[in-house]
Amino acid sequence: MSKDIVLIPGALATPKLWQQQENHFQTNRSWRFHHVDTLNSDSITAMADRFAANSPDKFTLIGFSMGGYIALELFRIIPDKIERLILINSAAKTLSEKGQLERERSLELINNGKFDFLIQLIFKNSIYDKKKQSGLLPLVQAMAHEVGVENYKNQLTAILNKADHFPLLSTITCPTLIIAAIQDNVMPTERSEHLAKNIKNSELIYLDECGHLAMLEQPEKLNTILSDWL
Repeated sequence: MSKDIVLIPGALATPKLWQQQENHFQTNRSWRFHHVDTLNSDSITAMADRFAANSPDKFTLIGFSMGGYIALELFRIIPDKIERLILINSAAKTLSEKGQLERERSLELINNGKFDFLIQLIFKNSIYDKKKQSGLLPLVQAMAHEVGVENYKNQLTAILNKADHFPLLSTITCPTLIIAAIQDNVMPTERSEHLAKNIKNSELIYLDECGHLAMLEQPEKLNTILSDWL
């Protein structure tokens, strides 16, 4: 029997973010991968609604960073369709004051024509192992340019206006895996710990020597975690 896996990237990323995970599971032909479109919308709810209208009947849902916000919103909309939930370097609560200021500053830089400067700064801060930066930066910068300025502005707006999903957490009963990178400078581990504390049927796993972009920086470790859990 085939399994449907739904993948949701974070801001500034495309489905290419998951390539190493898809390649890892390619030998199992019973797995079918689907991607949630995070472009052409400035609302987390609208992104979730768009996918929910044509989603598989039953599926495992994997969301990374902003993709985790969309995953939680999908659970709010279509909880009976989600068999398993995986949240990677994500959160439920609204942004902290610092997080809001950072994203407002990002919008300001973009409006001042500094998109390239901004994405270089973001991705350097997202990769813990400095030796891996030179190898990973071309891919992440290419994804960022594929997303483009207007879509990123929309994504920042969506994040700034996201709902507080804390009240939803106690209603999640499906098996849930939460993955937190210890050296994540973008999404502190306490955000993942908050998820684990408030989702009853959940397991929290830490990734050491890893920054925000876990799929790219520690693909082997992440793939092993996913294989064991799924």
